[in-house]
Amino acid sequence: MSEYPVSLNLTGKSVLIVGGGRIALRKIRGLLGCGAILTVISPEMNEDIKKLVNTDNIYLVEREVRASDLQDVFLIIVATNSFEANEFVMNQAGDHQLVNASHQADRGNVSLPATLKRGRLIISVFTGGASPLLAKKIRDDLSVQYDESYSERVEYLYEKRLSIKSENRSESENRKVLENAVNHALNDSPEIN
Repeated sequence: MSEYPVSLNLTGKSVLIVGGGRIALRKIRGLLGCGAILTVISPEMNEDIKKLVNTDNIYLVEREVRASDLQDVFLIIVATNSFEANEFVMNQAGDHQLVNASHQADRGNVSLPATLKRGRLIISVFTGGASPLLAKKIRDDLSVQYDESYSERVEYLYEKRLSIKSENRSESENRKVLENAVNHALNDSPEIN
């Protein structure tokens, strides 16, 4: 499998999660706050999923998935323990749709990584479906090195970059100023002014 990592802007996009168990819950939690319109379809729903209704554009449909549910959906996440439901979704999904197959990583065309977020800083770990547990372990290890202070550090760098872009300097001068800003952000206290 040949993969190319990307980051998706899901704001206003329709995301369908097929499944109502613990895997679906984990996928939903990863999508919270991304601005997507989430629809969860399953004949049975985890109680924690039910508690998320009316928050962050999450809609629940308690029944089996239908072909019409897949129409006009940008991203489909298959997270059931039903072979029949999984196969139905995989066979009905269009070539133009992004599909994550939690049950069989090589069946979908999108992998969802173990992700660490620190404000604008996003670190994602993929293992190509070989070991999601290893990806989570690496992410957790990285969370110690890249603590909450990185949210402020990256925000400082973002503001600095915007400021530099508005000034009339050569590219090499801008690069030097940005390198100094990175060194400052990494070596000084997180309360950067």
